[in-house]
Amino acid sequence: MTAKPTKTAIMQQIAPTKTLQVIETPEINRHPSPRLGTAAEVRMEMARLYREARTGQVEITDATKLAYLLTQLATLMRIDDLEQRTAALERVLKAEVKR
Repeated sequence: MTAKPTKTAIMQQIAPTKTLQVIETPEINRHPSPRLGTAAEVRMEMARLYREARTGQVEITDATKLAYLLTQLATLMRIDDLEQRTAALERVLKAEVKR
């Protein structure tokens, strides 16, 4: 029965001429996670992001990606709100029909 190859042995088979090294990355998250529970909080975070992009504190490409995610979050919040309102209206209409 043969022994299982180690990760190092596998990596040497894949890339025998290159030595892989771990590159330390700087801390990316400069701010604590923002509260994003309401549309107003998402709007404030997007405004903060805009200001930081304009002043060069955040790269434009990073700001674009984050703004897209915030937009998607706001859209989902709107959809969730509409679903809740629709369900409430349906409950009221069912109660009216039963009378």
